[in-house]
Amino acid sequence: QQKYANKIPKNCEQKRKKSKSESHKQSVRFPSIRPLCSQRAKEAAGSATPNSKKMAQDKNGEEWEEQFHKDIESICEGTRLYLSNDFKAAEELFREGMARGTVKDESEEAATERDGTEEIEEDNDSSKGIDLRGAFALQYAIIGLLRGVASMEDGQLDECLARLWKADELAAQDTAWVGRKVCRGICYLVAGIVECLRKQPVKGVVYMAKSWIWLRTMKTEALEYDGIGKEIVRSAALLGLGAFSLICSLLPDSLIKAASWTTGFDVKRDSGLDMLLTCQREGGVYAPIAALGWISFHVDTKSFIGEIQTDEELAQCESLVQWAEPQYKNSLFFAILEADLYACQQKLPKAIEVMDRSMKLSCLDELKALKAMFFYKKAIYHLAALEFAEAAVAYEASQQIYKAAGRRSLGPSMAMKAAQCYIISDKPGSKENIERMIAEVTTYKEMDKSNWGSPDRQSFREHSEYEDLFGGNNGDDSVLQKQKASWSLLKIAAGMTIVQRCTIWMSPEEALTFAKMIDEMGYESNPDDALLAHASIALMHSHQHSIGLGIARCKKALKLSSQVGEPTRKFGTIQMLHNLAGHFYVLKGKIQLAQDSLASAELNVTKDVVLHHYLSFKNSQLRSKIKTTIEEEFEKLYVPAGKVAVITIESQDSSRFNVGWDWFLQDRDIDFNVRFKPKGGKHQRDIVKKTRQTAESRHVEGSFASEGGEGGDILELTFSNKYSFLRGKTIIYKLDFPTNAKKNISL
Repeated sequence: QQKYANKIPKNCEQKRKKSKSESHKQSVRFPSIRPLCSQRAKEAAGSATPNSKKMAQDKNGEEWEEQFHKDIESICEGTRLYLSNDFKAAEELFREGMARGTVKDESEEAATERDGTEEIEEDNDSSKGIDLRGAFALQYAIIGLLRGVASMEDGQLDECLARLWKADELAAQDTAWVGRKVCRGICYLVAGIVECLRKQPVKGVVYMAKSWIWLRTMKTEALEYDGIGKEIVRSAALLGLGAFSLICSLLPDSLIKAASWTTGFDVKRDSGLDMLLTCQREGGVYAPIAALGWISFHVDTKSFIGEIQTDEELAQCESLVQWAEPQYKNSLFFAILEADLYACQQKLPKAIEVMDRSMKLSCLDELKALKAMFFYKKAIYHLAALEFAEAAVAYEASQQIYKAAGRRSLGPSMAMKAAQCYIISDKPGSKENIERMIAEVTTYKEMDKSNWGSPDRQSFREHSEYEDLFGGNNGDDSVLQKQKASWSLLKIAAGMTIVQRCTIWMSPEEALTFAKMIDEMGYESNPDDALLAHASIALMHSHQHSIGLGIARCKKALKLSSQVGEPTRKFGTIQMLHNLAGHFYVLKGKIQLAQDSLASAELNVTKDVVLHHYLSFKNSQLRSKIKTTIEEEFEKLYVPAGKVAVITIESQDSSRFNVGWDWFLQDRDIDFNVRFKPKGGKHQRDIVKKTRQTAESRHVEGSFASEGGEGGDILELTFSNKYSFLRGKTIIYKLDFPTNAKKNISL
């Protein structure tokens, strides 16, 4: 009888699953016939269900729900621990959670729900109990990666992958609910990132793509989920979708469209930032991670993409740092961003103070990579303050940490920058310091290593250049020192503006001093050096939002483009200047010049160009800015075949009458003329005679200014498509005219 009672529900359950699979309706929940089958089996056995069994089930349900809330508290506590620099305690807490997991309803029905394939479950049902071992294991994997990288341990990426697949295995055993999907999706997403770090991009892309099988449910299910575990599910969804939207918004337009089509929702930066801020304000499990992401974008990423940091955004960043301080005391993660925030507010002494305070923490003795990075950041703050001697000491300290840990990557870069800063400072004892750092770079160059990173390869190029120019040179010390200082300042200035972007932290006075230092070095005799010097100052002007000065520097530099040698061309300085000029022209509203600059910036950007990746990203950003500007500031006018469109601007008073126009065709051609009609119709005249303009003409710009009169003067802009029998023409145009003037369009 017992065998019969067990067999019938199983068969019925299989039929129910088959019916669901055939229907393909995930939103429809088929009623289970298990109770009916069980009742018939019990009737055949002549028995009834005892009340004690129901009481036991209720008690079990209460137990797992109570344990579930305890597990959520443990995950929050683990997050607090590692954000407060206690990686070991956090790792141990997550390991214990993996072994324990939430108590589950081990009835036959719950076991049947967990059985089956790895496909996406059609139901979200947490009534059988939720197993958070997968969530604990995921945190265990991520904290292992963070700790491994920060402490420079060997094999940390392989260890992280093993932990991630263990997390996925445990999550797969969980009850069918939305949290399981989120956990498995994040496992595959992080695994993809780790594979990319292991230089396995194909595997990385495959895993990231597969993650969307689970993560696609975030918007439709996770954001609206209102069951048990809401505090972790909604928090994860807000963080995941916010970060996804934010990252994808930085991609080229074509990839943004692909991401929107794949995910089913609009990829918008503002939406992503709002989700991160909402995640932080709701105080869920991932609130601090969302806060870190929001601050990081505004104090770092915005400067890279050439956007202005507003006072309101910096104030919000400051508010988030203050929110985190009592909860995550002395957090290294928040300290880095706090220092950058002070730097963005042009409070460099405070930024350096945060670095010094953080580097006194004992946890950094184990987290060597973080300690090296703190010295590197401190060096950049000193550079922004034009304190080259202090920057040299910080660079050398960073290099020595890498050397002591047996790590070669970034060692050459830190050593070369330290040598250059020692040369510029020219303080007592600098000669010995310079020789020591140059010798360090020489040692790195002789090592049997082929996969040096881009910063280190650049340092080797600079080392070779240094040896060619100054190696074995025993000339006059004062002259030689001046030559070395001139060469070193140019290299440091290029790094400050192109890579580190620390000139954004300078006060206007410091920025002018920086430009004066470069100009006084006398690079004009060498076109290659002069071009790089002008480019560095132009970039500094872009960081200071000095548009006019920036355009002037770009023009001055680009006049030298035909005189530079092959190394400068291979570096990508000329294309970078065209791109920078394009950004300036967009801000100035000169769209045609911006488009021309973009076209020049995209020429000869091959993979052997040093700034290849930098230029590819910057050009995609410029293209997106041009497109956005046209959409926001320009209007469309359709002129049907055989028709004439006339735009009239009529003055309303006696003040000076100024009108500017900027337009272009989407395709083909059209006749265009501009005519001025004073009030009364006398003395009419053509401002622009009738001319056929083509789409190849790009933008047609012009302006007109009258001397003023009694009001009622009219300026007519005529677009004639009268000669066309079949095709209409679309004009994209923008007009600038007095606010009190009247505009009218007639066809």
